Amino acid sequence: MLDSLRPARWLPTGNVRTISAANFLTGLYQNVLNVVLQRFVLSFGGGLTLLGFLQAVGGRFGLVAALVQPVGGHLADLRGRRVLAIRGSLLAMAGLALLVAAAAFQGQAWVVPALLLPAYLCTGLGMISTPALQSAVAESSHPRARASAFATTTFFWILPGALLAIPGGLIADRLGYGALFGIAFSLESVNLVLFARFLRETGTIAAGSVSWRVRLAQSLHPPREVRGLFLVVAMDAFAWGLAAGIIYGLLSARFGFSNAELASISAAWALFFALFLPPTAAFVNRFGPRRCILFSESIGVPIMIGWLLSSRPEHFVLVSVLSGLTSATWVPAIQTYIANWTSPERRAGVVGSLAAFRGIAAFPAPFLGGLMYDHLGYSVPIVANLVGAAAVTATIYFVLRDPPAGGIEATRSS
Repeated sequence: MLDSLRPARWLPTGNVRTISAANFLTGLYQNVLNVVLQRFVLSFGGGLTLLGFLQAVGGRFGLVAALVQPVGGHLADLRGRRVLAIRGSLLAMAGLALLVAAAAFQGQAWVVPALLLPAYLCTGLGMISTPALQSAVAESSHPRARASAFATTTFFWILPGALLAIPGGLIADRLGYGALFGIAFSLESVNLVLFARFLRETGTIAAGSVSWRVRLAQSLHPPREVRGLFLVVAMDAFAWGLAAGIIYGLLSARFGFSNAELASISAAWALFFALFLPPTAAFVNRFGPRRCILFSESIGVPIMIGWLLSSRPEHFVLVSVLSGLTSATWVPAIQTYIANWTSPERRAGVVGSLAAFRGIAAFPAPFLGGLMYDHLGYSVPIVANLVGAAAVTATIYFVLRDPPAGGIEATRSS
């Protein structure tokens, strides 16, 4: 059993470095893009309802992203991780190119169906690479140190957002949205080069003889050990999508905050997300992910109360400390939980299936949250988010159990 846990059985950590570098470049634009894009959409009219619709259908957490990730996961298991990483980067570049074009015709109604909606759809399709990249990190690290590997790649994604969110907001305010979207396109093109030249294959590619019908059945019936997590993640995504998924649009519409003010709120979130990641990884490595997931979800209640009571940018910056903590304790814990309960030959497929369950459950939430705001006011989607966070916390307590400390590989070898 000890031999099976030796790091020599795993590939070198070059992939972790490559993915961390790509995440750093993505983080240079993605955090601020998430902020200003919501305000950009509002400039076309249609209010929060239009924004909620676009977020629900496209984007990184919409319906298209949910449906494409199981396909990406199964393709990654069949054809390897690297090819899917490249495809995802190409699709992300296509979405950013459409945003550059949309910025040239800002405010014109025809842009929404002709450029803005396709841009959101391409962004969602770009998520096809997520299961492959997450699996590559898991397979390039020792099972007992996976939380640290996931925390490392996440740290390099979030750190640039803490440093450059405010400058990015100023660029959008002073030079226009097109300049920001163009910078993002250039950075993503460098990611494409990184994946094409430096990402090493890690997949076993042992499932090539399995039919798509069987693989679809596997998606609909995930391993018994992770079904509780599927339920928790789906509930969480719906609850948080009602308000947190459109929070920058809500703040812009309700309080009229500028891009720079919204970016300062996002920067505080990113900073504390990054600061809390190392202790979170150490906690998960030692005590398992379940307690960390439970703690993370419970923080949602004070966050929503803070949003209800706040009215100035500095108030929301303070609440962002808690928002960063909940993200830092959620992301590596969820990734470690799923990696340690799955085998390498099915890991990417299960990651993709989890994304599908989450996305299908959550995709109406931003649209419903936008409707709530437009018809019932600012507090209603936030209260709904608060109630949902409390319900998810209770569900985690009753349905989740920790995976084996060394992952399912250690259980098999023993």
